[in-house]
Amino acid sequence: MFIGHFAVAYILIALFPQVPVLVPLIGVSFPDLLWPFLILAGVEKVRIDPGTPLQRDIVFERYPYSHSLLVGTLVSGIPGVALGLLVSPLAGFVFVIASASHWVLDTVVHLRDLPLLGFGRDHTVGLGLWRRGGVTFAVELVVYAVVTLLVLPARLSLPLLVLGIAFHLVNANSFFGFTKKNPASSPRAYALLALFGFLGFILVAFGIFAIQGAA
Repeated sequence: MFIGHFAVAYILIALFPQVPVLVPLIGVSFPDLLWPFLILAGVEKVRIDPGTPLQRDIVFERYPYSHSLLVGTLVSGIPGVALGLLVSPLAGFVFVIASASHWVLDTVVHLRDLPLLGFGRDHTVGLGLWRRGGVTFAVELVVYAVVTLLVLPARLSLPLLVLGIAFHLVNANSFFGFTKKNPASSPRAYALLALFGFLGFILVAFGIFAIQGAA
């Protein structure tokens, strides 16, 4: 899931307007911002099929630190505590909640590979919506659009809706398989694409909030 995570960020921004918007924007993205660095370091592992771009064919072999419910939430507590000290306790709390929401939403689309604990004889979950690419594409877009239009004022919701649609269309190949090959030729390349995708969305979304005086 990609733009769907930012729907949660918009809800948190609406609920806690006193918290800087970057906190929930980065918070909901934190597992996927941390994950590429752990892949590059060889700590976590992913396997891709160069012959298909479909997200359902990506095999997440090991990611206990970035994408487990328990350990992942504890790891998010590190920047959460820092934000609590440097910004406000509420900001730290919102960051951790935002990061934990990433795991919750991922359970809808992932193929039973999300760890609960992140250690020991773990249990993995995932409802596997990625198996139905067209349905996943539609569901994520509808969730993002509905939340954006409902929780944010029009001056923000309209440009953010355009932003979400644009990024979702860029990512459409992973749902429908328009190309025969994966644009990412290696796990490292795939991890970097994910990193740049999330960073790009965060920066543009923050720019929209800043221009509208809501940052």
